[in-house]
Amino acid sequence: MSRFASTDKLFFKYLVAKRGHICEIHQRECPGIGPMHILSKAAAPRLRYDEINVVLACWFGAHYPTHQDPDDPRAIFARQRICELRGYATWEVLRFELKLRERMAQKVDLKMTSLWLKQQLEALCKNS
Repeated sequence: MSRFASTDKLFFKYLVAKRGHICEIHQRECPGIGPMHILSKAAAPRLRYDEINVVLACWFGAHYPTHQDPDDPRAIFARQRICELRGYATWEVLRFELKLRERMAQKVDLKMTSLWLKQQLEALCKNS
């Protein structure tokens, strides 16, 4: 089990509580919904828990093709939809902005991030 596992689970719960348990790409329930990082966790570790860098997406309909085969029509659709969601004209501009954000971000403090996520989840649960 990785040192990120429990915080990753909290982050997923937080995103679902905030955005709903739907694929944001297809705007509906899809099998295998999970967090999809626009810039990968390896390429941008400081954006691992950054909401702007993450969308909830189904695995086979969006996540996998976007990262494995950029010419796949599902990947093209997913990139266009993410640009719409984030308010960017192109995928390249969005990725450039995220790379700048990564350069300026502080390292992830897992304990503080976990505490913040728990607090946010509590607040979201109270409001619903």
